[in-house]
Amino acid sequence: MAESDIEHLRSIGLTDEQVLSTVAITCVFNFMNRLADGLGVEIPEGREAIMSGWLSDEAKRAQGWLLQPEAVPVS
Repeated sequence: MAESDIEHLRSIGLTDEQVLSTVAITCVFNFMNRLADGLGVEIPEGREAIMSGWLSDEAKRAQGWLLQPEAVPVS
């Protein structure tokens, strides 16, 4: 990630706090995914419904600032 990437995120309306949150979430996901893969973790049957809730419309609305930042007018 370069400074130009951060500038692009700012230009589409993300605050520095939102950029930091996005990077932190990505890092934690990456770590947990590699840890689970390395340990051979498998999801028990019946847990798919819980996991699919993370991608529900309600979850998307709650994270709207992350998924659809407001455009900033270009001057």
